[in-house]
Amino acid sequence: MDITNILINCIENNKPISFSKYGDGEYYCMTRYIGRNCDNDTYTTKLGNALIESFKYVTDLSNNNFIGLWHDDKKVQVLQQYTNKNIKSARYHTLIFDGNFDYHNNRPYDFDYDSKKVGIYKAIRISPLKKIIVCNKLLMKSKLLFDADELVIVPFNNWFDTDFHKILNYIKDLIKYDGNHIVMTCCGMSAKVLIAELLKVYPNGIYLDFGSALDRICTKKESRGYKFTYEYLLDMLKDIIPNNWHDSQYDIIYNEAKYKLGIHLGQ
Repeated sequence: MDITNILINCIENNKPISFSKYGDGEYYCMTRYIGRNCDNDTYTTKLGNALIESFKYVTDLSNNNFIGLWHDDKKVQVLQQYTNKNIKSARYHTLIFDGNFDYHNNRPYDFDYDSKKVGIYKAIRISPLKKIIVCNKLLMKSKLLFDADELVIVPFNNWFDTDFHKILNYIKDLIKYDGNHIVMTCCGMSAKVLIAELLKVYPNGIYLDFGSALDRICTKKESRGYKFTYEYLLDMLKDIIPNNWHDSQYDIIYNEAKYKLGIHLGQ
């Protein structure tokens, strides 16, 4: 389901909504695989149980809470077994620019859909709501992109078992009052648990799981193997790119991202 216009409307009019992505990593962690995902996040029993409970909670709510499911029907059928409600599903790439590239025309095949996503980014940028971004340190420029109020830095991976409640409580202190905020997560599998826990206390907020969507634009490094370029995103988002976006103080981010993001791709 394309929820682009729904998200824009909710952001512009401060209506409660959440969007959480459950991809391959979440699926494997929930179904007790041994190993780790492409971000080197380990599948632990504790995280797997928390993901299951979070999935149940969000899908069982009757409110405006959407799940972005990876396009694999067999995995979707397994996840459906965790809830008695029909999953309110949305396109997995709701916030991620499309990676299926048309080299002949030098743009993604789904260019029109990418253009619609820009509307979400613009709506966030100009929103007067308190904007909180939860991410690793390499995504610090996301605060510039969205003119955010708060940046909550978390480790690159494996922070759920050790730091989750500390980070959750810190974000609660930042929110303070229900219904005045947008929380954006770019922090791996644990983000789904974070959104569910915040919904329990602050059900009138807006919660958006960006995942890896900001990696390329904020670090110049692609972490998922999508074929669009940094220049393509600069052009798509030109209306919200701030004047100091190209400041040399951020060069250290690009250098560090080369060996910390997308290392599974062998780039």
